[in-house]
Amino acid sequence: MNIIALCVANTGVTVVAFSLEDSHPHFLLFGTLEECAAFKEMFETTYRHYAVRSRLGKDDYNLCGELYPIGEDLSYLMNVAVYTIIQPTKDGKSVIPYDYLWGTGFLYFRDRRHLPVWCFDDAGNVCPVIAFGSLNKQQQREMVHSRHLTVPSEWQVCNNIILPSNYVAVSQFESIYKTHNCFRVFLSNNRKKEEEILLRIASERGVSLEDVEVRQLCGKECKLLFGVRDPRRIAPKDRIVLAQTLRRKYRIAFRQLSFAVRLPETELRKYVK
Repeated sequence: MNIIALCVANTGVTVVAFSLEDSHPHFLLFGTLEECAAFKEMFETTYRHYAVRSRLGKDDYNLCGELYPIGEDLSYLMNVAVYTIIQPTKDGKSVIPYDYLWGTGFLYFRDRRHLPVWCFDDAGNVCPVIAFGSLNKQQQREMVHSRHLTVPSEWQVCNNIILPSNYVAVSQFESIYKTHNCFRVFLSNNRKKEEEILLRIASERGVSLEDVEVRQLCGKECKLLFGVRDPRRIAPKDRIVLAQTLRRKYRIAFRQLSFAVRLPETELRKYVK
């Protein structure tokens, strides 16, 4: 949770909603491709370092996220927003989104009479709210898991959690639905709506092939287009053409495409659909 706060404070991205599951997170972000990619990279890097330290070893830990553009389709955005916050309930946890500690479901369409779910300890006692700036430097570093980056000193902390109300764009989420009743309708996300989201994700993600096969396809197309098999021997603009060809013909996932043509994924996404 606190790593998310750190990433928001240092990337300029807007977090509209999120939900953290046992094996994976979901985020609904608003920002430029560069801002969202920076958030993704910082979250992965910071959490990876934290996981290695807390597990006392590297093991085989891996965290690799994906960016999926929403576009201008309002109905699809409505589906994605609730899909993001209902993950714990959908995945079988005995909790509704409003009460889930590791997501933002509590924040939306609520009035000031309700205390945030993060302000209670395990025994149900209300914990005091303090300013992040009131902590000493060591406490601050331990909370955000970084020695070099921090969050605004006025952000509120409770129960050792930097409260999501500091940085989540609640009004932006609510503006998607406009009314409580509209939100209620979409909150009961049905299988058809979920299938639409999963199909779009699959379309954006592309096909994950064996790395050996991707290298073979890349070498073959590079030879046909530019007369050499190694993309490192061609100019960056030609590598983009190669990536466009591979994506169009084989729908290769961006992560593998980036590795194959030796270009950063963020750059490829600017030119490859």
